Amino acid sequence: MAVFAARAWAVLRPVQAFARCVPQRRAWCASTASAGQSSITGSTSRSSAQLPAQFHPEDFELTKANLSAEDNDLYETLQAAVAALGEEATADHPLVEVRDRVALAFRDKASLLKRDWTDEMFQDGEDINEERVAQIESTMAEGLGRVGAGLSDSRNLGSALDLVGVYMKNYKLDKADSVLARCGPFVSARGGVWMVKWLNHVSTVRMKQGRHTEALEMLYDLELYSPYNATEAPEFFETLNRNLAWAWKALGRIDEAAIYFARMATASQTTKGQLDWFDSWDIGKLAAARGYRDGDQEAFRRGRALVERALEMHIEAEPEDLVMRAKVHDSLAECFLVSEEYPKAETHYRAAYDLLLQTVGAQSPLFGKQARHMANLYIAQGEHEQALPFLGEALAVESSKDAVNVNELMELVDVVVNAQQRSSSDAVEAVASNHLSLKRLQQNIKNRELDGSKEYAVLCHKMSLLYLHEGRKDPEAIRRGRNLAKISVRLLRQFREDKDAADWLKMSELHLRLLDSIRQRPQTELDS
Repeated sequence: MAVFAARAWAVLRPVQAFARCVPQRRAWCASTASAGQSSITGSTSRSSAQLPAQFHPEDFELTKANLSAEDNDLYETLQAAVAALGEEATADHPLVEVRDRVALAFRDKASLLKRDWTDEMFQDGEDINEERVAQIESTMAEGLGRVGAGLSDSRNLGSALDLVGVYMKNYKLDKADSVLARCGPFVSARGGVWMVKWLNHVSTVRMKQGRHTEALEMLYDLELYSPYNATEAPEFFETLNRNLAWAWKALGRIDEAAIYFARMATASQTTKGQLDWFDSWDIGKLAAARGYRDGDQEAFRRGRALVERALEMHIEAEPEDLVMRAKVHDSLAECFLVSEEYPKAETHYRAAYDLLLQTVGAQSPLFGKQARHMANLYIAQGEHEQALPFLGEALAVESSKDAVNVNELMELVDVVVNAQQRSSSDAVEAVASNHLSLKRLQQNIKNRELDGSKEYAVLCHKMSLLYLHEGRKDPEAIRRGRNLAKISVRLLRQFREDKDAADWLKMSELHLRLLDSIRQRPQTELDS
């Protein structure tokens, strides 16, 4: 029995030590609760976020299915030993205390590792994906009601972090942010591995929001506060270094990214013995990007060949994961695009486009990005009329997504305007109107209180130009464009001391006068 008791304490000691390894982060973590609201309820006070004081053995039955055979064997042996005590099995008996502490540790472990919702594919089409997310939210709510104790209970907290994974996969970033903020104080109270998982989730959300510098801070925190080194936990450091490399690459710092991809490759080979398709994809993309940047065609082709090999490996290893296949197709298409091998680029861009339309639907940011890439392909070949429908699809997604960015929208709307200007009037009239997208865009920006900046003023000017090009087929477009032009002029006058704003103001005022003159013309003249 002493052997099993020793094993039990061996389970508890690392958890206790890990829980003490990140005290500096706790106050900061708790402060994030004010960053958003969540449907996940529960007090955020320090006292309510403590671990449960007692454990009831009957609760453990729900956890056993998620434990390893060795863990179950340990618990069953301890349970049998407690039963053998008979009337002596009081709550303060050392063996009972060990049994209860081990059970709590195992339950917390199972809750922490819970990711069955996150691991779902979510590639059955937009409507079915939305239904499944709603079902998971309902299950989460039922669990909160059934278990009680809010997020202070590890089962609820583990489910909440699993729900964040669902939101991230479906690009519901506002909801993910809100749930993470609500979880913050409870994660802070537990510390340890819970903090690591929470920080990893926050950093991933920040990257998806395009806030890569903030993501880097979180990832460096993960590296700093991990109680293990790369030798002790190679899988953890493989993922950490991969994410650090992604963040640096997103910031355009390819050389810094290369350092972390190299570390990732070392950890991956330690864990798996060789590089898998994911590793080959990442390393190939980086090698191709560096080769292209440096004008080293041989290095570029080697990197591209590695991406091609990664696609083959992925199809063989994970044929059911169509979303990831689309992402690898997209990377390979980009390699062919920059080398002006347009037919091959179109083959892979089209494959990615079709896969994402099938799996995540036309409102997903993944699909919106892919539609934009299809447009880029045609624009690169001077086929602006071909690009217009894809630009419309991209704008429809960007206008309503959670991680809205005014500067990125300015750039996209500018591309649409340029494509319209280089297309025939018949081609512009043949595509669907952008009005609904522009209406959602304005409301989205207003809801986030981003509608008072110089950048938004310039965006209004560009949106007004879009309406001007739609004026022939929709008389209301001129009125809408004029309203946006007035907003642009009004805002830019507030920034007229800024030279760039002053230059835009001149153009906006001229454009507004043009729209005023058009409104005064008879409709028959506009149609001619």
